[in-house]
Amino acid sequence: MTRHVILITYGEPPTPAFGMQLKYSWRILLGLTRRVAPIPVWLLPVIAMSRARFRNRLWSREQYGSPLEAITRAQAEGLHAALALLDRDVDWRVHVAYEFRDPLLESVLNGIPPNEAVAVLPMYVADSAFTHAISREAIEHWTARSGRNRRVPVRVLPPMDEERFAELSAQHVRRVLSEHRVDGSDVALVLAAHGTLLNPPRPIDTGREATERICAGIVNRLSNNFAMVANGWLNHVYGGRWTEPPIEDALRQVVSKGYRKVVYFPYGFTADNAESELEGRIALRGCAELTAVHLPCINASRDYLSALAQDIVEDGRSVIPNAAISGHVITGAL
Repeated sequence: MTRHVILITYGEPPTPAFGMQLKYSWRILLGLTRRVAPIPVWLLPVIAMSRARFRNRLWSREQYGSPLEAITRAQAEGLHAALALLDRDVDWRVHVAYEFRDPLLESVLNGIPPNEAVAVLPMYVADSAFTHAISREAIEHWTARSGRNRRVPVRVLPPMDEERFAELSAQHVRRVLSEHRVDGSDVALVLAAHGTLLNPPRPIDTGREATERICAGIVNRLSNNFAMVANGWLNHVYGGRWTEPPIEDALRQVVSKGYRKVVYFPYGFTADNAESELEGRIALRGCAELTAVHLPCINASRDYLSALAQDIVEDGRSVIPNAAISGHVITGAL
């Protein structure tokens, strides 16, 4: 039996090139921002140009390039190896797709035979209108447009269990600290996640509550390893009131408590990107009093990919416990 897994992320461009940033910004406006705010159509090109120009200038000034594409491909390779170890009876095929950059999810789906099982795995910490819901909607539209009668429906997998992700994150922090030989007795741990509007113009699930629960799980596991633990949000500035405290205030709180050493961990992302890396770098630079160890996201760590592989295998078994293979036809649904 052949099973396909599609890892999907936003698809942040790897370079500051204006053309790539413009296309990415345009697709985000159409596929994401307008879910939250009813932006007039005539204003979309202006916003897209402004965003692309801003990112082009900022990334160029900071000499920054996003590692997200390389990390996602490393995750796909590591996940394939982990799946092959767990279930050798399955011919695993792991693909990479992007929400807002080529190859889009529908392009990858077009290349998969309709009688083979497909699990789409959004690589985000929490289910929200900005994450898993985008993939579910994209699959609905693709199914309606293609008119395909798939014998095995495409399934969007839920995010990893919150407590399990919190445990993996805590293990990741301890492991990296051990490698850096950091003693947390006089160090503050600063956790960071992407912020969101508290009262969006349209009622949507922002994923804030799930993210806060994961944060609490990490704090519970690491509070004894550090002198202080603080949480901050990587917020934007438009649209209303955002999650609090913003990362800048969280860092100032650490300084006001007398700490001068921090470990900065962007727990709200499964892979490093401009928000986890560049925005964190800029925020930390704004507190010259602090000496910081900036931890990477969980990325392609073996423990994380092994846990994902277990979720994928167990999910398939629970959905098609009695799947039968006859020729090229699979009876059941994944």
